[in-house]
Amino acid sequence: MKRNGIILAIVAYAGFAPFFAHAAQIYIDPATGKYPPGVTFPVSVRLDTGASQCINAAEVDIAYPADVLQAVAVSDGDSIFSMWVKNPTIYPQYGIVSFVGGLPGGYCGRVPGDPSLSNKLATIYFRFATSTSEGSSTAPENASLTFLPGTQATLNDGEGTIAPLTTAGAKYGELLQGQFAAVDTWQKALEDDTIPPEPFAIGVYRDPSLFNNQWFATFSTVDKQTGIDHYEVAEIPSSNLKLPEDQWNWKRAISPYLLTDQSLTDTIAVRAFDAAGNERLEEYTPTTTVPKGGFPNASVFSYVAILGVIGLVLVQLLFRIF
Repeated sequence: MKRNGIILAIVAYAGFAPFFAHAAQIYIDPATGKYPPGVTFPVSVRLDTGASQCINAAEVDIAYPADVLQAVAVSDGDSIFSMWVKNPTIYPQYGIVSFVGGLPGGYCGRVPGDPSLSNKLATIYFRFATSTSEGSSTAPENASLTFLPGTQATLNDGEGTIAPLTTAGAKYGELLQGQFAAVDTWQKALEDDTIPPEPFAIGVYRDPSLFNNQWFATFSTVDKQTGIDHYEVAEIPSSNLKLPEDQWNWKRAISPYLLTDQSLTDTIAVRAFDAAGNERLEEYTPTTTVPKGGFPNASVFSYVAILGVIGLVLVQLLFRIF
């Protein structure tokens, strides 16, 4: 009877082994570590593709013990994802970090011979909230990062097939006070980042399925250092164009942005800020003659394409969006 049980176990493992051998994996790097209390340290969320697979999108939900760890910031600066359905977001009240992103054409794994780990989805900066090791001769492993069940990825197969996926979390502990001089990595990253976000284009368009067919603006860029923090939009009448930039009526915004000036006579200005406060300003002046479908220029078509891909990613993922 015992022998039969072993055989069944082997058969079962053989049946599932191909699944795991070819599964993609989303994991935390490093998997273990010890850090001083009150000092930020970075952890990377990485993706390994399975054999002969390409991943085009993923939803990631990571839980952390909010009573022990504080999530200070999330950076997408060096992410392999170029599009975000849901930007990396911290929910401190729940102890969750969440994002939904994708890459048109898919990510098929590291290029053979590439010595770098070019598979990062995001970087999360944590710190221990308080010291749990005062008066103790040892610092326990007391903070685990785990992936929630909603974490999943889709194959770049044109059908949005859910990819076989495994996940691997991490466990961190506190160092005793004074064990070594700590470096606040997030603060250092902010201090070292003097480069503004990448240049970008502003598109103007309308579509019956969005904003009741009213005109809207689209914009998107990346920052390869600390990541994009937010965007601001201003619609400037010609009489105010000579005013200083800080006197324009700026509003914090996300793309797509419904325009207040539906007559399309105002100049549209968009500022992109990275986490270090560096700014990139772009402007767009609509033409006086508006074709029925919108402005036929490269900027418009590129961003309409982006919107289309985002829609495709949404359909493919079948994920919830907070």
